[in-house]
Amino acid sequence: MSTFSPKVATVVLNWNGWLDTIECVESLLRSDYKNHQIVVCDNASQDHSIERLTEWADGMLEIKHPGETKGVAWEYRPVSKPLPYALYDSPEEALAASAAPEQQVVLIRNADNLGYAGGNNIGMRFALEILHADYVWVLNNDTVVDRRAMSYLLEALTLRPDAAVLGSRLMQYHSPDTIQALGGGRLEPRWALDTQIGRGQHTHAAVDQLIELEHVIGASMFIRSGVIRDVGPIDESYFLYREETDWCVEMRKRGWRLFYCPQSIVWHKEGHSAGFKSGVHDYYAVRNMLYLIQKHYPQHLTSAFLISFWRAVAPKIARLQFRRLIYVLRAYYDFLRGVRGKTEVDPDLLILLERSL
Repeated sequence: MSTFSPKVATVVLNWNGWLDTIECVESLLRSDYKNHQIVVCDNASQDHSIERLTEWADGMLEIKHPGETKGVAWEYRPVSKPLPYALYDSPEEALAASAAPEQQVVLIRNADNLGYAGGNNIGMRFALEILHADYVWVLNNDTVVDRRAMSYLLEALTLRPDAAVLGSRLMQYHSPDTIQALGGGRLEPRWALDTQIGRGQHTHAAVDQLIELEHVIGASMFIRSGVIRDVGPIDESYFLYREETDWCVEMRKRGWRLFYCPQSIVWHKEGHSAGFKSGVHDYYAVRNMLYLIQKHYPQHLTSAFLISFWRAVAPKIARLQFRRLIYVLRAYYDFLRGVRGKTEVDPDLLILLERSL
């Protein structure tokens, strides 16, 4: 009987969310699969995240997390401390390591906020070049994983040699029996939409078999290392939102397939980093969807632009959400100007526009 145990590296990106990250890492440390290391990349947080994370690992910080409530499908049970960890003060230091660290938890400090793509690319590169991982699990820091989630993902991916990525059964953290998505969904470029299968349904409605997807939600992406080497890193010109959808499109273009793994359960808080349904969310979601369509489906760009404009602008006017409307209009303006990556909306421009509305 073979005793081969593939190496898994989980990449968790943190930005001003150390409390969420601690809960996520605690759940990973309770996983039943043991050949596994956790790489936490911090995107230049301003809330002293690295200091809080090291205090937690050293056993100097006691966490009383709101997850300790009745009625949830999991319980917050911290592992014993102190917990050994490796700390790198820069990506350069991490990637220059002469050998893989023995500690299960690795912390990497980024000098700037590199966005979802840039931060995760650092973690994945470390996972491949230094840890020599066979599989990489890109996981949002605002998630909690079932202790068997990793084992089920690994088992399913080894049974599907044509699969690039598996998505998990994403459940809503604050309503643990409600589905956020069954791994991901479909992409409708003509309508500027990437849908989420199963959203809003309850556990009993979940499909208990592999479903082929057109995109996998970035909150949980379990990827074979060979795919990352084949397709390359995530496109960093998005900065935030739609970059994982772009990555999935690139994989499918190269003949890889994407699936939902029903047994892998992950609870997701959704939108903690940038604020779900905020002006920042509106800006990047709108601008980057149009960029994705321009890049991969240019034949649908005109219809997508018009439909997207109506769908994004009209509700903001009807609800008198003028500040969010400003971000949406700026998204279309910047898209037409070819603006990519991280964008700071000028606060003076916001004030001027708000006064005129």
